[in-house]
Amino acid sequence: MPSPPMLRRNSKRIRQGVKSASRTIILACLVLSTIIFFSSSKLMQIFVDAKEVNVINLGVEYLSIISIFYVLIGFLFMFYGFFRGIGELRVSLILTIISLGTRVFMAYTLSSIPHIAQRGIWWSVPIGWALADITGLIIYIKLRRENVF
Repeated sequence: MPSPPMLRRNSKRIRQGVKSASRTIILACLVLSTIIFFSSSKLMQIFVDAKEVNVINLGVEYLSIISIFYVLIGFLFMFYGFFRGIGELRVSLILTIISLGTRVFMAYTLSSIPHIAQRGIWWSVPIGWALADITGLIIYIKLRRENVF
């Protein structure tokens, strides 16, 4: 891990990088989410024959839910890279465990509710991303307050 003095010397650059990455994530995800949300049926037909209406409808349902939350995975990837970059590899691992663990638990739990069914699997993905993002943000703020960077 880079020493705290090294990180503190680059703190302005690190903070500018996080701000710049955040703006890029928001803009890129807004554009991509909009395109995918409104063209999900056409996108599904690239991979599935148009006669497979049920498969296409399930795919559209999945994309319609997931696409509006792409910003969450964007921030999660930023946190992964950030914590690796400052030498906090364990934090990246923790965020991965939170994201994947939550998704598995929530998919199992929500999909077992009859009126939610497979939609519970779709919703478990952004829930996992959100919990990992919240954890990453809390750790980021804590390290910043401790003047680690």
